[in-house]
Amino acid sequence: MLRQIIDGLKLIESIVATGAYALVAGLLIVDVVGRELFATSFLGFQQIAVYGAIVAGFLGLTLATSDGSHLRPGFMDFIFKDRERFIWRVADVLSAFFFFAAAYIAWTFVIISMNSGDRAPVLYIFVWPLQIVLPYAFASCGIKHLIFAVAPQLRPIADEAPA
Repeated sequence: MLRQIIDGLKLIESIVATGAYALVAGLLIVDVVGRELFATSFLGFQQIAVYGAIVAGFLGLTLATSDGSHLRPGFMDFIFKDRERFIWRVADVLSAFFFFAAAYIAWTFVIISMNSGDRAPVLYIFVWPLQIVLPYAFASCGIKHLIFAVAPQLRPIADEAPA
């Protein structure tokens, strides 16, 4: 069941991130073609592209967590070689705690933004619906690290370059 949770989250996050990047590329291409060929720019396309890149970037964080592909220093790994499994579990618990704390702070940020009625410049749309990706991404990473701590066999093995 835990494997299905990770795989389901990864599938949904991959689809949304791909869609966001496609939106960014499409908007920027149309904007550049409009400026270069027709001497006109489309109002708000660049701003929407920035929001799309933010969504894709935060979902990239969750996908990196799913794949175990975060960059990390490995020069001190030899110190804990005999306790590696235990250290990985502790690291996953600490990472889950960090991500859940970040999700709480991000959710508070979204609520404050919603209550104050913050709007995006140029587009004049409420920004809080776009900001929801922040607490979601942090919570998703926290859930995944918690699953890795409970079921270490589900932890992905990252490909590392030889030392």
